[in-house]
Amino acid sequence: MATGTHGTQPRAPTSESGALTGRLLHAAAEVFAERGYEKAGVAEIARRAGVTTGAIYSRYTGKAELLLDAVDHHVSDDIEQLLRSEHPGESATDVLASIGSHLLDDLPTGSGLFLEAIVAGRRDPELADAIRRRVEDEDAHLARLFDEATTDGLFDPDLDRLATVRLAHAIGFGMTLTRAMGLELPEARAWTTVIDRVIAAVALPETQAQDPSSPISETARQTGAPQ
Repeated sequence: MATGTHGTQPRAPTSESGALTGRLLHAAAEVFAERGYEKAGVAEIARRAGVTTGAIYSRYTGKAELLLDAVDHHVSDDIEQLLRSEHPGESATDVLASIGSHLLDDLPTGSGLFLEAIVAGRRDPELADAIRRRVEDEDAHLARLFDEATTDGLFDPDLDRLATVRLAHAIGFGMTLTRAMGLELPEARAWTTVIDRVIAAVALPETQAQDPSSPISETARQTGAPQ
């Protein structure tokens, strides 16, 4: 249910160097979105950011690395924080539900850039490998949440972990494509109800029945899923 990729660069730089990087990434996002990866020029990105091309090459090895950093820069802080941080007092299913709800966040630029990176990666093996590594990193965080939910007795241990992680990504990637195409988005409450229903569907049936106070059982009760 995540967006597809996330990065490690700070998004609210306070230093002069950080502010310059922010300008570069903003300009790069505009140029990549307007012209596509192959036609986007480093010189144009530098011009819009008000710097020389040397300032870009002192930070990035080329367009591929710049595009990936621009994607990272425009992906939701909320989703990245939910995936990477500890979440005391919250179950793994609570975190997954929060990630699902954030897929409705207004992030058209990040969505378009991620799709641009995927398309460009079909003709650029180095870029494709870099995208794959980022998605695999997100896989690991989603798998950790799956393992936590299974250990806590909330998810059915008979379910395949990879299949469940791929389902989560399919939902996230699907929403990215939906945004890029400009399709109508569901109302937030209706979307949350569906996400909760999906999460409840991977619960242990006997856990739902034996422990009505469990988070999964409560989700099922609120959404009308069978218990």
